[in-house]
Amino acid sequence: MPGSPPPFASIVSCYDNTLLMRGFSKTYGMTGWRMGWCTGAAEIIEKMTMLQQYSFVCAPSFAQAAGLVAMQCDMSAQAAAYRKKRDMVYEALHEPFGLLKPGGAFYAFVSAPKGMTGTQFAQRAIANNVLVIPGSVFSRRDTHFRISYATTDDRLAQGLEILVRLAQDVAG
Repeated sequence: MPGSPPPFASIVSCYDNTLLMRGFSKTYGMTGWRMGWCTGAAEIIEKMTMLQQYSFVCAPSFAQAAGLVAMQCDMSAQAAAYRKKRDMVYEALHEPFGLLKPGGAFYAFVSAPKGMTGTQFAQRAIANNVLVIPGSVFSRRDTHFRISYATTDDRLAQGLEILVRLAQDVAG
């Protein structure tokens, strides 16, 4: 498909000593249930199993049952909805902020306008009722801010309009 990103390349295919860890929180809306799985070399998994056995007993039985059901669910509609939101963010912010299209997740890490730190811009956005997080929370550098697009399309569109206006105000 034209314009599609290349398929995800996993390090697992390049390096034998790799652990693949996945969780149910984001994909299946099981936030806080602390459910996940891991695959990798048998000797590493054995040590992880030993640590787990002495750290906690097990995930609650309802969460285990829900995890089995979740793995049978078709999440393509949810993925498409988030792809649409990601594209909304990209289309609105790529020009005024130089945003590169995110390849996954439900947020974008956006460069602050020239002459401002990520914290300064985040404070300005918050003062205009748009909650973004300064990039300094995730990095030693204070050059970006993070915006989540885990909200309604209408609310996202309103927030993006405000962010673009704020960037225009900074540019003068």
